[in-house]
Amino acid sequence: MDLDQGKLFIGGISWETIEEKLKEYFENYGDVVQTVVMRDKTIGRPRGFGFVVFANPSILDRVLQDKHTIDAKTV
Repeated sequence: MDLDQGKLFIGGISWETIEEKLKEYFENYGDVVQTVVMRDKTIGRPRGFGFVVFANPSILDRVLQDKHTIDAKTV
């Protein structure tokens, strides 16, 4: 499977949000293959965005129709 087909950009996440929290939240929509919170390479601090990859790319349509709040931040 081409992972880019089911990949979703998640912007505006809290600096406290970790990969496990993203996975837990988005698994309510379907099978999550991968979650990544992007971090600054030099200091390791989260950069405020990440990605979620779903096993089934058709899930993206449903996810994009909803509003999402994770760790008290709307993403």
